[in-house]
Amino acid sequence: MTADMRRRIFDNLLTPILAIICGLIVSAIPILFTNKNPLAAYAMLFKNGFSFTSFRSANLLVTFQLATPLILTGLSAVVAFRTGLFSLGMEGQLLLGGMTAAWLGYAVQLPPLIHPIFAILAAMAVGGLYSWLPGLMRVRLGVNEIISTIVLNNIARLFVLYLINYPLRADPSTTAYSPMIRASARLPAFVPGSKWGVGFILALLAAVFVFLYLWRSASGYEQRMAGEAPRFARFGGIPSDRAAVRGMFVSGMLAGLGGAIQALGVHYRMLDGFSSGLGWDGITAAILGQVHPLGVVIVAVFFAGVRQGAQVGLQFAMRIPRELGGIIISLMILFVAADKLYRNGMDRITARKRRREGISSGGL
Repeated sequence: MTADMRRRIFDNLLTPILAIICGLIVSAIPILFTNKNPLAAYAMLFKNGFSFTSFRSANLLVTFQLATPLILTGLSAVVAFRTGLFSLGMEGQLLLGGMTAAWLGYAVQLPPLIHPIFAILAAMAVGGLYSWLPGLMRVRLGVNEIISTIVLNNIARLFVLYLINYPLRADPSTTAYSPMIRASARLPAFVPGSKWGVGFILALLAAVFVFLYLWRSASGYEQRMAGEAPRFARFGGIPSDRAAVRGMFVSGMLAGLGGAIQALGVHYRMLDGFSSGLGWDGITAAILGQVHPLGVVIVAVFFAGVRQGAQVGLQFAMRIPRELGGIIISLMILFVAADKLYRNGMDRITARKRRREGISSGGL
């Protein structure tokens, strides 16, 4: 590994690390208003979010389960952003993917191994097509993808609500939900009584796929060049429009996979409140993770652990509102947006170091 590569890796890791530290420091202020010790609160938060005592009593495994959809929606955002399109449609694609998997989970009867695979592939196809549409609108009609994906999110949410409230409603209870999926369609869990299982492995495999696709394949190179250097791509003969549409389709497939895992491995049906902003949280994970698959996995696990710790540790154990977890994450996002502060400081330190080295070499 060259020195330049090591420095790039260090710079990419520096911003999220400093953002997390600054977010925790500033978040200590609202904790003080509750007359609690911030250090004790953080210790309780991380204990209940990341502890592992045994497989039957492991908060870390719950965190992995909660991080699974965030990883996939974050990877979806990475693919779209690297293509040069600021897509915000992960929420709608996840909902439609989950609805497709939930419907196929009970409406179709297939053997145990084939059933979840079939439902997952169908959900990925639906999510991909729903993301392909705004990409095509951007390329052919010049429609801004931010506007189109936000509109399509609302359409997907209302459509799913209509389905589970009327034609696919299981029973007239207070909460609308679809029928329970068949046992043959369920994704197996690794630990009895938990929801952490095959879905998490699929999310990690998806992260590896995204890395290999974007950085080790010709199609991924076309997409990155179309997004990062459009002028170079145009003069280099790279079909930017085709790369953009393809990137949006792959992005939607990943979000649809996240919805399928939630339907087949967590809820076992589609219900009202299926996604409490998982698509938006994935976008946040992608930004804080420096739009890189590895960064997305790390940040998604961290986000899930903070929320798990805030709910179980802060709210139940210390009587601190669990909304503090959201405050911590929000502050981290703000500090990531202020990366110029860190980079200017690091540039000054680097320049000072080089001047010292120049003086030393000149003295010799």
